[in-house]
Amino acid sequence: MKPTTLIVILGVVGASVGGAYLALAKRGATAGASQAGAFVESLGARADAIDRIEIARGDRRVELAKSAGGWTLATGDGYPARFEEVKGLVAGIAALERDQRMTALPARHAELGLAWPDDEGRAARVTLRAGDTVVADLVLGAERASPRSQFVRNAAEDQCWRVLGSVVVDLDTRRLVEAELLSLPEGEVESVAIAGLAIAGTVDAAGKRSFPVPAAPTPTPADTADAFEWTDARRAAAARALPGWLARLELDEVRRANDPDGEPDPLLSPTFEMVRGTLRVKGVRDGDDIWISFDATPKEGAPSADEINARRKYPGDPFVPDWTAFAAKHAGWQYRLPRWKTTAFDEILTAANPDEGGTTPSTTPLELPSARD
Repeated sequence: MKPTTLIVILGVVGASVGGAYLALAKRGATAGASQAGAFVESLGARADAIDRIEIARGDRRVELAKSAGGWTLATGDGYPARFEEVKGLVAGIAALERDQRMTALPARHAELGLAWPDDEGRAARVTLRAGDTVVADLVLGAERASPRSQFVRNAAEDQCWRVLGSVVVDLDTRRLVEAELLSLPEGEVESVAIAGLAIAGTVDAAGKRSFPVPAAPTPTPADTADAFEWTDARRAAAARALPGWLARLELDEVRRANDPDGEPDPLLSPTFEMVRGTLRVKGVRDGDDIWISFDATPKEGAPSADEINARRKYPGDPFVPDWTAFAAKHAGWQYRLPRWKTTAFDEILTAANPDEGGTTPSTTPLELPSARD
């Protein structure tokens, strides 16, 4: 998305919040000294000049930076950030209206969630910069529901305020970037290969595709010593978990590929042959985490995906990407998988045969409708 200017957005937000504030004021004055007006008076006029945003909570820190192509996640090696999240954060701060003066005693800051530094993570610090100039440097604290309000103070001042409105500060990378990597429709995958095992789908007379448990591969003499032992249980686990693995694929974190030409772990690197393309997933372990990258190529003469993609209305709905564009978009990046998405590999590695003291996973083929129509 193009980096639409923030000034127009903030003007609309300011007008609506101003009306809400007047309505709240008619209900009765709050106790203590009150002073109306925007908490960050200069923000509306300088919004378009903001080119860097620093956010911290507890031991986490995120930095967003504006570039010629839009906003990026500086702490994610410059990965594209969602402009909607930047817009919402800045507009939310611009909309905060002073309502009531609170304590100015540092010893009482924690009562309002405004202590800084704050190891408990109750407070969040947001710094908006325009070049070398700090436009706003705020500590945001506890929120209240009636009226909708929040405690806030300038980071360089001890004086605390209650303001009308509130700002949600979320440092989850998945909120700041486009977290969805793929959401393939059922039936798009024709076969999967992983560490020498080939899981081929079959199509019945009704057009339904299923993935029976494959036979164990026969290693060649050259790789017998290093071959993975594909037991009955492991093959059954792979046949059930991998064909639908791309039905929903999201990132947890993102970074530049540390070693794009390095050897991936074969047990974390399935290759998917699909109706309209080939996708090679390259997985590596980094401590307890699994990071993946992609190599995608389209298939010549493949049927159009326009009919499938026309049914997509919301994020998460199934669709088939342009595989050439997909490869260009993700080239040079690695994505950390969320824990729930690594279970397929865990199940394959830990599957045990009954005579090994474990139980064999179900061998019932997973039936998927065809995606060729």
